[in-house]
Amino acid sequence: MNIDHIFEVAQHCEKLGYASLWVYDHLSPYWLPSQSSLEAWTLLSAVASRTSRIRIGTLVTNVNFRNPALLAKMASTVDNISGGRLIVGLGIGDKMSVNELQSYGYPFPPLEERIARLTETVRILKAMWSGNATALRGKFYNLSNAICRPKPIQENGPPIWIGGRHPRMIETAAELADGWNYWGLSAGRVQELERLLDEKCTQFGRDRHRVTESWAGTLEIKASSNMPEQIRTQLGAQSGEKTDYFIASFPAGSDRKAYESFTEAVTSIS
Repeated sequence: MNIDHIFEVAQHCEKLGYASLWVYDHLSPYWLPSQSSLEAWTLLSAVASRTSRIRIGTLVTNVNFRNPALLAKMASTVDNISGGRLIVGLGIGDKMSVNELQSYGYPFPPLEERIARLTETVRILKAMWSGNATALRGKFYNLSNAICRPKPIQENGPPIWIGGRHPRMIETAAELADGWNYWGLSAGRVQELERLLDEKCTQFGRDRHRVTESWAGTLEIKASSNMPEQIRTQLGAQSGEKTDYFIASFPAGSDRKAYESFTEAVTSIS
């Protein structure tokens, strides 16, 4: 794990005009044979201190790992370090996360409980980011005059994006979040979930245009002169008509041309 390379990539993406940089929240990633990984929020604070304009975020913070009151404090700290550039991505984990959670001593509750914890987490974050003393007796967490100061720099706190593909996650995003992130879906399935998001936003009296819709995935690209076209093809097959944000992971060993090609591809789509 080369931390200097991470900083170099972050600064290069900022120079290219990228909108944001993201880190994943895994303590021992199941897809990496070595399971070598840096802790998300510690890394994010370091990246924040070495950049100045680009937004930063977690894709996504697993709500099973941290008490939401502590997470509120961590996020406020990073928002202050970054000068108000933080986006808080939240998720609930899936079946591939079971071993990782349990190896660190965390339970893996059923789906409905994980979604309920997510909902309670969002409400606690928003309450604590007000800077006022927060008292809350919830189903999973109890707070007694918890104070988060300094408040985040961003008014009303950092935007909250919810990552997930289950209809219940879409409903939660429509009710409480500023963004919805998805991955690993066909364009047709994305369009189905987009219609659900539209319906739920109407149900909760939310302006659908205020909920950012983002795709995330790993690009499969080969070095050539047509890398932007390769990227456009992949994004077109995996994203929906209302997707307005693209978050890419690049293959190991990708050079600067890959990052530049992504910029060209996304600009042409927009």
